[in-house]
Amino acid sequence: MNGPTHKTIGALSCIATLAAINDEPKKQSIAHDPFVVSILGVIGGALPDKIEPASIGPHHRQFFHSLVTLGAVGYGVYKAYKWEPETDLGKCLRVAAMMLGVGYASHLIADSTTPKGLPVI
Repeated sequence: MNGPTHKTIGALSCIATLAAINDEPKKQSIAHDPFVVSILGVIGGALPDKIEPASIGPHHRQFFHSLVTLGAVGYGVYKAYKWEPETDLGKCLRVAAMMLGVGYASHLIADSTTPKGLPVI
């Protein structure tokens, strides 16, 4: 998949996540704005190819494009979701961490559907 596809999937995944999470009492930060969330999804969706660019060759999918990394990112998103910060900055960081992680995970899930798939490690 190409960069624009990953960015679009990342943005849409984050908007869907924002709509799905039951976060109504915590929606007190700018990070809950759908525009901000979609930007975070675009960044997260592009991140794996910034770390391991496709320009280095056909075998660019290494550790940061692996199932292990997908599991670690998923766990990080879960921990951020469970976090209950008390400050406004903490609330913004919580949502930012979740959305960057969802964008990153969306990239790896999309790559896993290609013929090359994802390596385990």
